[in-house]
Amino acid sequence: MLSLEPLDRAWLHQRIEKRFDDMLAQGFLEEVKKLRARGDLQVDLPSMRCVGYRQAWEALDGIMPMTELRDRGIFATRQLAKRQLTWLRSMPQRHIVQADGAQVLQQALKWVDAQCP
Repeated sequence: MLSLEPLDRAWLHQRIEKRFDDMLAQGFLEEVKKLRARGDLQVDLPSMRCVGYRQAWEALDGIMPMTELRDRGIFATRQLAKRQLTWLRSMPQRHIVQADGAQVLQQALKWVDAQCP
């Protein structure tokens, strides 16, 4: 199993912030508004409990101020990333490629090529 894991937690946090900011800039909140308007989705469904969607839904419901959406979404994403890394570390057989390294793509492709001769 190939595992992309960053060495630098600050790098990971910056990537998470950028990703969430990009989602917001590309209309994420409008997407959630459209999903809500369909009428067949509720906040307690697994799809709407996903990181980001849950926070957007709560902001749209007024459960939290809209001004907190970004920070809470980023915080929830960081928590998820931490749980994922903990889960990956429980697999000693994994092959680690440094996700924040300069040659991540080349290293990952080299490993894949070696597994599929």
